[in-house]
Amino acid sequence: MQHSFTDIPRHIREACTPQMRRVVEHQLDRLATRPTPADTPPGSVAAARADYLAEREFWNVGGPVMHDTRELTFDVAGAQVRARVHRPTDSPALPAIVYLHGGGFMLGNLDSHDRIARVFASASGAAVVAVDYSLAPEARFPQALLECAGVVARLALGGDRYGIDGDRLAVAGDSAGAVLALGTALLLRDEPARVPEAAANPARVNVSLRAMLLYYGGYGLEDSASRQSFGGFWDGMSAADLDLIHDTYLTDPRDRESPYAAPLTADLAAALPPAYVVGAELDPLRDDSEALGRRLAAAGHDVDWSIVPGVLHSFLHFGRMLDAATAAMRDGAAFAARRFAEPGTDARDAPPPH
Repeated sequence: MQHSFTDIPRHIREACTPQMRRVVEHQLDRLATRPTPADTPPGSVAAARADYLAEREFWNVGGPVMHDTRELTFDVAGAQVRARVHRPTDSPALPAIVYLHGGGFMLGNLDSHDRIARVFASASGAAVVAVDYSLAPEARFPQALLECAGVVARLALGGDRYGIDGDRLAVAGDSAGAVLALGTALLLRDEPARVPEAAANPARVNVSLRAMLLYYGGYGLEDSASRQSFGGFWDGMSAADLDLIHDTYLTDPRDRESPYAAPLTADLAAALPPAYVVGAELDPLRDDSEALGRRLAAAGHDVDWSIVPGVLHSFLHFGRMLDAATAAMRDGAAFAARRFAEPGTDARDAPPPH
């Protein structure tokens, strides 16, 4: 069925910024004219992945030019995990933002979020290490999480091999990637023994994380006001879409209660890296970001949280048309850069794991 902008509920249409409306109209026009892939069954995961990458090609055009970009492979969590390292300058040792892409744990790769990664590198002055973690349903929870934590540990303990200052790392992500980013910090804090790559010095790995940049993740709310008010064909975030994500990613229904899949159930009062938390006003996951921001602030953490008005889920992708996307990334990059510039914590002073 072909949809137009006027088919979107009125309260969402009227709340969209003019630039967000242009983005949505562009997306709906593309849906109406996209070709049907000949080599993938309609409705399959393969077809969804191919369409996702095809759609992201437009949004990845342009953006900052890097001094150097190269790919690496990390042997972590029993898998060979590709990563793409963007270096904005020729400095021999840069701090690094480990970037974990969104896509509902099922979609996306190093190409789908390439412009986003380059914006963060340019705006922060840090290297960005984008991680091509394993996707569901082939790899279900907690495989991707263990891979992401393993990459952070490798960089913390051996970053000099890659021109990375392993004592100055941040973890970042959008949507599913934000859940993995926060889950990585929690796992390295609470159960580092589950991350063999951190075994040589888990305390050092834990304190290497100077910041978390978390964009519109789903942190565990399942019946929020924003879930009841937003999400549909226009953003791929209907209730059915969200249920499919959980059913495909999680290994067992009890995983919904895991602090690494639903971080709002974690101990958020204990030590955590400084956090930059951003939600989208017209996103069914908006209340998750607000709840996380408020919880971290109430616990006395270093946190900067906000809800960007008039935008939908996934808005970081739309920097070619949406100024709010570039602003949110630049502000997050500046947050990380300020924390990189601060004195670090000696591993001997780090709190013990739970």
